[in-house]
Amino acid sequence: MSYTLSRLANNSVEITAEVDADVVASERSQIVKGFSRQARIPGFRPGKAPASAIRARYAEDIEKELREHLAGVVLREVFESEEDLEPLTHPQLKDAEFGEDGGFRMTAAMETRPRYDLPELEGIALPEVSLDVTEAEIAAELNKVAEEHATWEPADDEPGADGLLVEADLIGTMEDSDDEPYNEKDARFVIGQESVPEQINEALQGAKVGEQLVAEKRFPDDDENQNRAGKTVRYTIDVKGLKRKVLPEIDDELAETIGLESLDELKERISEMLIRDKRVERREQWRRTVLDHLEEGLDVNELPPSLVSSAVQEDLNRFAYSMAMQGVDPESGEVDWQELSARMEPGARRRALDMLILEQLAESWEIDVPEAEVDAFVASEAHRLGIPPAEHKANLAKENRLDGIRHSARISSTINEMIRRAGGEVDS
Repeated sequence: MSYTLSRLANNSVEITAEVDADVVASERSQIVKGFSRQARIPGFRPGKAPASAIRARYAEDIEKELREHLAGVVLREVFESEEDLEPLTHPQLKDAEFGEDGGFRMTAAMETRPRYDLPELEGIALPEVSLDVTEAEIAAELNKVAEEHATWEPADDEPGADGLLVEADLIGTMEDSDDEPYNEKDARFVIGQESVPEQINEALQGAKVGEQLVAEKRFPDDDENQNRAGKTVRYTIDVKGLKRKVLPEIDDELAETIGLESLDELKERISEMLIRDKRVERREQWRRTVLDHLEEGLDVNELPPSLVSSAVQEDLNRFAYSMAMQGVDPESGEVDWQELSARMEPGARRRALDMLILEQLAESWEIDVPEAEVDAFVASEAHRLGIPPAEHKANLAKENRLDGIRHSARISSTINEMIRRAGGEVDS
């Protein structure tokens, strides 16, 4: 057998091969014998029909199986000979034919995993990232805690203004639409919030309890939802109540409401949390810095299409999941998925390249899967689900999710090792 391996754009390869006629004849003979053991031909006992009768009755099936078998033989030999060839996609047969001389010729194409000549890591200038926690940062977090424990008191005697909570019946009617009007009883929202349409916020300025207000919003002509593009929705707002937010004092009593003994202890907990967050941010900045160094000169547009497509699909799946969690049907037609896919592609390409680099480093550095971290993750999930860790681990294996967890743990260890080799500090 002889073959030619041609390397094409985007890390694709094309294999052209020829198998000699005598090898084809031998393989055909073995396949015919296999058919004869199971064939049922009138006039012959099972397994006793002559080869000529088998070939005549099952000619098409024999040739099909022979073609697939020979293609497999060729590809196995190519993979054994080309040690650096790591396919990402199944080989696609473009031609697989028998010649007049009895030989076999085939052409197959596939995408392969790229391998890069990476620069050394020593001497990289990692950015300085301070882990110091300031009093202003602690104060900001304390304000957040106070916000979380705020109460709302009646303010029916006050005019509507930013920051007041409105209780209202809200009806929205779209012009030139057969859809039922949007109708929300006892809606609650805060005047001035970005999530509230600007026109409603404006209409509620100075509003009084018991008033009925009207606001109109026109959607742009190029709105992504074509059902409302260029149309105007008319909101009718029946104001039923107004409330003002009352923040608690930031003192020991506030700390006690969340199970701590004092304000000093709360500040200490906040400081520890901020330091953890800063360490995570520092690790991410260093990860990006080192990867940018390793990827300098690499063309993100020359990645295998299957990797890019898979990365984009992962992003689309996450977006669809977030829509579903917000109560929006991903198939409602509100999203132009093709346009969204195009917007996501550049980021997906970068992440795909990052993963190729990290997987190559993991292999070359012989990074093992940290099974202790995998087990800790599984145990944490099992505790949340209320089932034994061993049972949860078995379930993950059955669902083919355990390998993904192991892969993530190995990549995380690789990132740590990458940062160490670049001179950075890694948390134990």
